[in-house]
Amino acid sequence: MRRIGIVGAGQAGLVLGIGLRQLGYDVTVFAERAAEDVRGGRLVSNQCVFQPALQRERELGIDFWAAPPIGEVDFAAAGEGVAPAIAWRAALDRPAQSVDQRVKVADWMAEFDRLGGDTWIGRVTPADLDEHAREVDLLIVAAGRGPQFDALFPRDDDRSPYREPQRAIGILYVAGTLDAVPGLTFGMAPAGEFFLLPVLSVHGPVHGIGFFGHPGGPTDVWDGVTDVDQHYETARELLRTHYPWQAALLDNAHPAAPTELLHGRITPVVRHPVGTLPSGAKVLAMGDTAVTNDPVGGQGANMAARAARAYQDAIVERADRPFDEEFMHAAFARYWQHARHATRFTNDLLAPPPDHVLATLDTAQRVPEVAHRFAHLFENPADYEGWLGDPEAAMAYLQSKGPRSGAQTVPRAGTEPAAK
Repeated sequence: MRRIGIVGAGQAGLVLGIGLRQLGYDVTVFAERAAEDVRGGRLVSNQCVFQPALQRERELGIDFWAAPPIGEVDFAAAGEGVAPAIAWRAALDRPAQSVDQRVKVADWMAEFDRLGGDTWIGRVTPADLDEHAREVDLLIVAAGRGPQFDALFPRDDDRSPYREPQRAIGILYVAGTLDAVPGLTFGMAPAGEFFLLPVLSVHGPVHGIGFFGHPGGPTDVWDGVTDVDQHYETARELLRTHYPWQAALLDNAHPAAPTELLHGRITPVVRHPVGTLPSGAKVLAMGDTAVTNDPVGGQGANMAARAARAYQDAIVERADRPFDEEFMHAAFARYWQHARHATRFTNDLLAPPPDHVLATLDTAQRVPEVAHRFAHLFENPADYEGWLGDPEAAMAYLQSKGPRSGAQTVPRAGTEPAAK
């Protein structure tokens, strides 16, 4: 059976590695850390995984966790006072789920080993890739975002509208009693966004709360935050000031552990997926190494699962033919057919919402069908381009749902709601 090497033991690399092992492929995963070190480490990410990605986990038999279901989306946009200008809820047809990446990766590494996969522990640098490429028929780099492989997979300018991070990100896991819906809570204000969702973490059931602040704005506050208690108090202040309808949200909560905070800035980028090593050998990028989206759209882990499925299908269909450059471009193109929708959706979320989007969010308060459709964009961003990605189509859709009465004014970026 053909030999496949995967650099990176994250959502994309392990789902692909496990899927290929189940089909009998000889697979080596190059992991930077052992499973026990991953599980015992600091918070590394937060994710909400929707039904298509969950279904892939079930197909592979690797849905090991009874995580709290995420059954609805609760959306609100700040107004001129304490109450939000726009507020609605919509049930998801199929519940989503959030499992701490440390839990997933550690359990999946154990499953990959149980299936007879070969795990190599240690940091892989670009200089190491030629040696590894000689040992396998196909080498895939799924090492996540980061500068180490930037030169190997150059930026695709035509598909990458941003050159700088668009949000300053702060995430915290909290335990305790929260008066929140059993789903994904999402708030929008001129200074940025926040989310809250239930998570199954290494500490058991918790809630993850995250803030996405416009760089240089009043919610870009994380650079000087050094410990979890300082992060918690900063989060409470952000809620009181920018999301006043949620001012008391964390009053009866507390940080889940000293390790449960995360700060960062991510530049959204699409890269050319085929890299050339000094020997002339070709390697293929996957996951965040190929397409990095800002987490504001909740697409990261979902796209990783999509990439793993697309690449596995391409590998299987290739049979005994060479994994040459033509194959690599075709495998990425197969993935990009879906990833392009998630990328467009997320990139547009980073820009100030245009009038037709604000009109849609407002109408969702009165027309449940509109709220339902918007909530399901997170599960199926392919609906975005033919709808909210097209102002004329969006307004025609709203007109088909009846007159828009009682429209609310939402403050734009650069203005602040009054907190009382």
